[in-house]
Amino acid sequence: MDDTTKRLMLSGGEPIEYPGCWKIDGRIEGESDSWSVVRKPDGTWWYVAVNHIFPPEGGLLRIELGDKIEDLKIIAECDEFYAGMQKQMEEMMKEGDRVRVIKTGTTGVVKVFGSVPGVPKLVNVAYDGGGGCNHRPEELEKVKDTFTL
Repeated sequence: MDDTTKRLMLSGGEPIEYPGCWKIDGRIEGESDSWSVVRKPDGTWWYVAVNHIFPPEGGLLRIELGDKIEDLKIIAECDEFYAGMQKQMEEMMKEGDRVRVIKTGTTGVVKVFGSVPGVPKLVNVAYDGGGGCNHRPEELEKVKDTFTL
């Protein structure tokens, strides 16, 4: 594989342990080196020094931040990655979509998306049979329409 066909592979999301923060991991396809950055609720970007997956003190993840990102070009790239991932997440679900809460199996309909600065993006779901609750997008799965003849 030559250098012209290698893709930038990105993944990201809002870690459960760090509400309001957003972590993005990146690497070049076919290469072993990778990098990670964190966007704090105040909009600042930080390099990740260490990811502790399943740390001994408990939880799923502990992040040790490195230096604050000051380079305007890198900040612009991070903002672009973040905006793209936010858009992709919103396109996965829309108001009126039928969804299921993964953990409980409860079904319902997406009523509205909402967010407050520094608070995770939430999806308000009206449950079938009454009631409802706010959920994080990753707690939900879209229910595929089924047809019977």
